[in-house]
This record gives sequence, C-alpha cells and structure tokens, in this order.
Amino acid sequence: MFSIIVPSYNRQAEIPALLDSLNQQTVKSFEVIIVDDCSREPVTVTQSYAFDCTVIRNAQNVGAAESRNIGARQARYEWLLFLDDDDRFVNEKCAVLTEVITQHPEVNFIYHPAHCVMVNEGFSYQTHPYTDTGLLTLDHLLRANKIGGMPMIALKKALFLKVGGLSAYLRALEDYEFLLKVVSDQDFHPFYVDHALTRCTFHTKRASVSTNTLYTEQAIEEIKTRYVRTAQHATDFELNALYMLAYPHMMNLSRGAARYYAIMFRKTGQIKYGILALLTCLSPQLVIQMKRFM
Repeated sequence: MFSIIVPSYNRQAEIPALLDSLNQQTVKSFEVIIVDDCSREPVTVTQSYAFDCTVIRNAQNVGAAESRNIGARQARYEWLLFLDDDDRFVNEKCAVLTEVITQHPEVNFIYHPAHCVMVNEGFSYQTHPYTDTGLLTLDHLLRANKIGGMPMIALKKALFLKVGGLSAYLRALEDYEFLLKVVSDQDFHPFYVDHALTRCTFHTKRASVSTNTLYTEQAIEEIKTRYVRTAQHATDFELNALYMLAYPHMMNLSRGAARYYAIMFRKTGQIKYGILALLTCLSPQLVIQMKRFM
C-alpha cells in the first residue's frame, strides 16, 4: 500500500538503524526506496527485511527534493510516505494510515503532528498542525506552514505527480513550496490524524545548517512570484518569510536571529516579537528552550 521514500547523502551509518526501525511496523504492507544522492560511500543494504528495499544511486548530487522525486517516480504503491534517514516513524504509523484510508477512500492527503527531539538541549516537544482541514488553504499556509515537513504527510502518488512533485530547482523551503502547490490543487482531499506518528530529531549547530540564507532568500522570492496574489497575502507572507530567515540562525544559536524578530516587531507592533528579539540578543539558547512550552 505504501512506498516509503528515503533520501540519503553521506549517512550510510544511519541506514541500518532506520531499516531496523521500519521492521518494527505493526503493518508491513510497504516498500522502502532509498535514494542515495551520490554519497562518497555508496549506500548498501545487505540484510533482509520483512519488506522490499531498493537502493537507487544518483549519478550526481541533485539534492533532497529531486531525490524524493526520483524515489516517488519509481514507487510501486498508491501511497507515498517520506522519511529522512535520521527520523523515525512510530511503530503503528502504517497501521493507523491504513485504517484511515480504508474508512475514507476519498482522501488523498493525510497529515499529523510530529514528536520533535532537540538532541543537544535534551528536551522534546510536539508540533501543532491545523486540526481543521478547512484551514488548509493557500491563504492560511502563506501565514505559516501549519502542516509540517515531508515526514509528517502521506499522499497518493497520483496527486504527487499531478502537482509536479517537489521543485528541484529550489535548494531551500522546497517542502513548504510543495505544500503550497498541493493545497492549491482542486483535487486536494485532506485528512488529519491527531497522533504524532513521526519522531524528528534536530541538532543545533549542525554543519548542514548554515546561516547563509541565500538559498532561503531565493526560495522566498520564488514563492512570492508564484503564490502571493493579494495585498493580504503579501502582508502575511512577509512575516512568515522573516520567521523562516530567522530559523537557521536560531538553529545555530546565533544572535543574528534577533534582527529578523526586531523587523517583525517594527512592522506589526506586536510585543511578542520585541520580546523574542530581546531574548535572542541575551541568549539564543533560552529561546530554543522555550519551544518546550509552545
């Protein structure tokens, strides 16, 4: 029923644990497609599992978005799931999704919260997507991504292909832009599951998270061009864009994030942004810790 797409780049060591975790699924009606994005050490799978596992190696590095597209095009099953190599599904995820699909055959998109672990800080929190599927509109998502990342969704392959998959030319915000495409499609039929079915890990000051926001800025301009259609859209997305620009600085525990919060305060007059700017100047670590209460 499910094809689980896993892009991987230079993380061969993560793959055995990931596959072992998927072997604990209570329902194993799925295949796993690992797309090795031309890693220095090729991904190999030597162990057998209770599901089919295919490794596709890209001839050159094409990025996570196109790697997911490659995996999706090769998928044999009707429904697509996406998993990063350092994240995990809860053991009941496929069983829960199977029940939803059986009971709601009209649905072609399912989303749910995630359990997020801040590894270096030693705490976790749960995301809070829109619980009302009626709010999954372009208007609302331009204000904030209240669905989540690719590991928090399932969708039919037909819908994925219809909207053109992820935009491979984007090197940042490609999952967010993909969701804007999906919610704008006339055949979009979502369903919300109120259980955290994915465990996502986050590492502050990780080498892969750069404070160089060039790619993010380019993606923001592309989203403006393609999706911002009204004055209200422009106002809403401007604040959202500032938040997205602040994010890599926060994940690097950099006081550079304060600049973006200060701009948000000046534009809106909302005291919460002023407080965030001040606290970030004092201690980015403190602001990260606040996530556990939000």
